[in-house]
Amino acid sequence: MSNKTLIDLPSWQALKAHQESLSSTTIKALFDDDPKRFSVHHIEIDGLLFDFSKHAITEETVSNLCALARARNVESRRDRMVNGETINESESRAVLHMALRGSCADEVTIDGENVCAFVSDTLSQIKTLSKKIRENQKITDVVNIGIGGSDLGPRMAYKGLKPFADGPNIYFISNVDASGLDQRLKSLNPESTLFIIASKTFSTQETMENAKAAKDWLLESLDESTLAEHLIATTTNIEAAENFGVVPENILPLRDWVGGRYSVWGAIGLPLAIAIGFERFQKFLDGAKAMDTHFLNAPLEKNAPVLMAMLGVWYRNFWDRSAHAVLPYSHDLRDFPIYMQQLDMESNGKAIAQDGHDVGVETGPVVFGEAGTNCQHTFMQLLHQSAEIIPADFIVFANPSHTYFSHHEKLLGNALAQSKALMEGRENTQEPHRNFSGNRPSSTLVFDRLDAYHLGMLLALYEHKIFVQGVIWGINSFDQWGVELGKTLAQKTTKAIENKGENESFDTSTAGLCNHLAKKFIKS
Repeated sequence: MSNKTLIDLPSWQALKAHQESLSSTTIKALFDDDPKRFSVHHIEIDGLLFDFSKHAITEETVSNLCALARARNVESRRDRMVNGETINESESRAVLHMALRGSCADEVTIDGENVCAFVSDTLSQIKTLSKKIRENQKITDVVNIGIGGSDLGPRMAYKGLKPFADGPNIYFISNVDASGLDQRLKSLNPESTLFIIASKTFSTQETMENAKAAKDWLLESLDESTLAEHLIATTTNIEAAENFGVVPENILPLRDWVGGRYSVWGAIGLPLAIAIGFERFQKFLDGAKAMDTHFLNAPLEKNAPVLMAMLGVWYRNFWDRSAHAVLPYSHDLRDFPIYMQQLDMESNGKAIAQDGHDVGVETGPVVFGEAGTNCQHTFMQLLHQSAEIIPADFIVFANPSHTYFSHHEKLLGNALAQSKALMEGRENTQEPHRNFSGNRPSSTLVFDRLDAYHLGMLLALYEHKIFVQGVIWGINSFDQWGVELGKTLAQKTTKAIENKGENESFDTSTAGLCNHLAKKFIKS
């Protein structure tokens, strides 16, 4: 369907009229009018309660939003994805991250290779390697070198499941700023350290610069004949990994039908399997598969990721809300907001539709967040009293991974209080600075506990949400051309700094800055 017709759809026009009818109604008034509102507007799935009652919606809103989803062929595009069809048109690729957790058909074949067989072989390799490393008494520290999807997913999941980690210490190096690498290497022993080099192409600038430095560090203390015992690679470029010094049995293959930000479920998740063991890693996959099953089979009106997505469309396009807050009330999930920034903004931060024309409406919001209760002492002031209204997701876990139960009760109480305060507000006509307008929407996601299974569910939930929004807007959520230009220009600016700032093709600002840095940068 051409994006040119999006705003002309009857369902779009119905939502526009419906929004106008609700614009003078508060969320609190909707609760006052309907004592059964919570029971109608929540969904329970296998240890997850998704409460979407604190939104500016009625049952008519949900019906209209689902009508828009059907008009934009969400269900058929979903089925095309899971069946291995080429839905990443700009790169001519299938999109099969769900296959990594066993949610695709057995007969899906890409470039003559059976996808299920590849996934099974990779899982076997993850199991074998993770067990070997966990049982190797000589290896006490594992350092994952990658960036973007090769770093954020496994890093976030490792921190999220740290209470279950019983293997070697796991560290992550991503930035080309060598401060992180330098500080980490100073604390490690080459003889007991293993490096995982995670790069789809084995040519990513930041990753390979750090990988070369790590290799040189190893060779300062180790004989080259033992180097292979300290290197693992996850990549599509097998030849380059072997040339780097990684032996074939230590190379886990990747495929182009899984994008980096969707890759934690496969070989990129090796650090997580090493940390928590393969059985728990399998539970992580099982949780995601459970959410896949729900997404693939539940009717749209009772489909949690679909409803999350459509609520996002509701606010972005009909209420002009430009940002979205992700608030995990969990110290262990403190990296989840930055993981979500890549997953959401790299996927849907686009203005060009699949057909090559302008989308014509606003797309992905600015995503930000922080762990609760820290967020309450940073940006929550803006969420409560700014003129800008920002929808939020509160993510809480009923049971903690520790025994400080009094702390946990207070943590849960704070999360619920924040969502209630955003929705209800508080009137103060005597002291305007103490007035809270309220009517600020939020969802609350309550999981039984933060374990491998439910973390898998959580990540898959947001993956599917982002996919649905991309379908509504008619964009390709699975490419990321926006990161290419800066990377290409960085080669020229780096060379200019090396050559004392000389590059006649630059604008005067860039040329001047390169020249200034070249003069100030002292190699000693």
